[in-house]
Amino acid sequence: MKKILASIVAVLAISSTAFAGGTFKVDVKAPATAKKGEKTTVPVELKGTGDYHFNIDYPVSIKITAPAGVKLEKDTLKKEDAKSFKKEGANFEIAFTSADAGDKAFTGEAKFAVCTEKDCAPQTQKIDFKVAVK
Repeated sequence: MKKILASIVAVLAISSTAFAGGTFKVDVKAPATAKKGEKTTVPVELKGTGDYHFNIDYPVSIKITAPAGVKLEKDTLKKEDAKSFKKEGANFEIAFTSADAGDKAFTGEAKFAVCTEKDCAPQTQKIDFKVAVK
């Protein structure tokens, strides 16, 4: 019973925000909490949906604005920063360290493209997430 409860708590501790259009999905999996002074990472997945695939030739970027007291490892992520980058989708990690405790709200945008065999559709998707730093 304790193992089941621990598993449920672990799942609830991750806050996932998905942004979707008819041709794509952006999934931001921000942790519910982070520790002051420690590096925290926020996984971000970009992918096409339906007949659309992720365009690996498009100049992808994810720009993030951090709140006061938070230092981003990089405020702009590009293709070379991806953990994986293929037609099925791209996976990135936003890394930050907060100097102080409190609720931290991040904003930004992802620019990418999704394509079918016949056409491509460039996308700009706003991103926002919150993390409680303790």
